[in-house]
Amino acid sequence: MTVICYADDTMVAIWGEKLESTLRTAAVAADLMVTRVRLLGLRVALSKCEVIVFGKRGWKPPEGASIPIGGERVQVKPYIKYLGITMDPRWDFREHFKQLAPRIVGAASAMGRLLPNVGGPSARCRKLYAGVARSMALYGAPIWADKLSRANVAQLRRPQRVVAQLRRPQRVVANRIARAYVTVSLEDWMDRKYGQLTYRMTQVMTGHGCFGHYLHTIGREPSPVCHECGEPDDTAQHTLAECERWATERVALAVALGDRDLTLHCIVSKMLGSERCWDAMSCFCETVMSQKETAEREREARAEALPCRRGRRGRRRAQYARRLP
Repeated sequence: MTVICYADDTMVAIWGEKLESTLRTAAVAADLMVTRVRLLGLRVALSKCEVIVFGKRGWKPPEGASIPIGGERVQVKPYIKYLGITMDPRWDFREHFKQLAPRIVGAASAMGRLLPNVGGPSARCRKLYAGVARSMALYGAPIWADKLSRANVAQLRRPQRVVAQLRRPQRVVANRIARAYVTVSLEDWMDRKYGQLTYRMTQVMTGHGCFGHYLHTIGREPSPVCHECGEPDDTAQHTLAECERWATERVALAVALGDRDLTLHCIVSKMLGSERCWDAMSCFCETVMSQKETAEREREARAEALPCRRGRRGRRRAQYARRLP
């Protein structure tokens, strides 16, 4: 017999060759432990007692197996939880990850409400929030690390993605950490020493934002035409380098970059090489995209607007609208 005590949790481990004799020994050992605890002036929550039997692969205890503890019958369960780790007879921890995933999803969803794309915390703060979900997922890792399977890895990764993106039925999914959309990978930017990746800058970089081309792709615009200059296809590159409406902002950006080449590849190279270029691009994106977003909301609010263009009455959208001057 082995007794393991930690804080207010006590585990009694019994081993034997036959189930009947092992259960009898476990019942005696558990009663002795309960008596010792009561002699110390403490009480044992018998309703929280759990019993599990570890056997050979494929073996299961008979249905209804139980032991008496403190005058109550405690059923043998297919798994038990000890110090936050759910253990099962096969030691594959599948049940542990199955129960852990909803908890991480709940915590990540709550944190997602603190991370609006427009405004909200800085990139460092967002990274800190992401670490909370990661810490929850990795709790007890030294215990179950050797038992990771593809199914377990998938169950771990799925809830961690919730803190980075807020899923809603039939709506665009936005990344709450990088403030990009879920199809975007920005790993090349990870090592930079300056600059905050804003929501509007990410829209221009990825093309997933308030552009006629993208809005038409997701069904929010009847056509990809540019409402500012009439160009048939309003892409991010068109807004960045061609649209006449933003000529003044474009000149200021080109002067700061020291280059008339406003292709995305060139701009990114300049941004990662100079903080001044990064700030210039950020200023361009904030100025241009904020105006494009305002114009888009005005078109959505018109009485004659098509059903696909009408604004969605989400809680965040309403809060943002109330803050507008």
